[in-house]
Amino acid sequence: MIRFVYFLIVSILLSLGWSSFNNIPISFIQSLSFGYEDNFMRFSDLEIDSYYNETYTDNDYLGDSKFYDSAIISPSFQATLKPKIKGYKTNMVLKVKFNEYTSSNHKSYFNFSTRFELKLKSYNWIKFSYSLTPKYYLRTFIDRDMLPLNYYPCYFANENVYLSYSFPLPIRLIRKTWIDIKLNLNNQFYNEYFTEYDTKVISLESNIKTSAFKHHFFSIGYFYAVADNISYDNPSGLSESTKIDRSYNKVGLKINAKKTFNKPLISSIGMKLKISKRMYDLDSWYYEFDNWKEYYETDLTIDYSKKINKRATMQVSGKYFFRDVIASQSKETLWVEDYKIYNRNELWLRFIFNFSNK
Repeated sequence: MIRFVYFLIVSILLSLGWSSFNNIPISFIQSLSFGYEDNFMRFSDLEIDSYYNETYTDNDYLGDSKFYDSAIISPSFQATLKPKIKGYKTNMVLKVKFNEYTSSNHKSYFNFSTRFELKLKSYNWIKFSYSLTPKYYLRTFIDRDMLPLNYYPCYFANENVYLSYSFPLPIRLIRKTWIDIKLNLNNQFYNEYFTEYDTKVISLESNIKTSAFKHHFFSIGYFYAVADNISYDNPSGLSESTKIDRSYNKVGLKINAKKTFNKPLISSIGMKLKISKRMYDLDSWYYEFDNWKEYYETDLTIDYSKKINKRATMQVSGKYFFRDVIASQSKETLWVEDYKIYNRNELWLRFIFNFSNK
């Protein structure tokens, strides 16, 4: 809670300070969100129904938490500088976000992101973004490279870079419709107990977006990703954890729809759906069996918003996530279907405040 208060104070001071630069085109968005998640460490039904003796230490099954669910407090601050470079419209965006989980100090995390946007013409943009979450906690897992087999906190640094290019659909009869292509690079580097999961992911995503119909927005996209389990390349010491290559391929579909209203009780309602399939071959220098597994994930978000005034908006959203898993029935993967299938639900109340000196 102390980190949350500190973050909130700093963001308010920044907004008050930046508003004094009247000659610089700056806008900023502050938001304060209150959320609840019923399975914030992604436990399967079998794991939730099992009994574990807890002493509430970092190396317990639940780590530093006493519960499977948690309330979340999430402030964020975004500043956008809008200079013109040789007549072109540009945006330089800086955003910081903090999530405070009331059930777990380990789960709380900070995220920083920056983005540069260059508008060439209508619906024609080049965007470059970098984001970093220095430490994202998953939960405790058994480190099978060390005896005795104890639980240890598992977390990783998540680094993300993308370059995107959007352009109008080359069909004159279809107005306000454009294509967005994004190349994304993602690095996930784990703490010392779980370096066998270190992964680099490269993905390509394409979306068709349209606002051709008044008060409506719709997009549909497809993405393909290849993940390289970089720590498998050199299985030094022939340790237990490096016997299987955890590289994978992933394909998926995204759908986004939103309708705006000019009514007293509702400003907009939206839906986001993401469906994906992740495929692991689980190649091995040690096992001779046919090891493989596949993850099928569904991520659905519904949100409602209401404008309070010109600067303030209230948003309510709900999210449902489900992962199904199938795997080969070899002794190395037989346990996967019991422990990797899970679902979770989120509910959020968010207050968004927009300010600009222009």
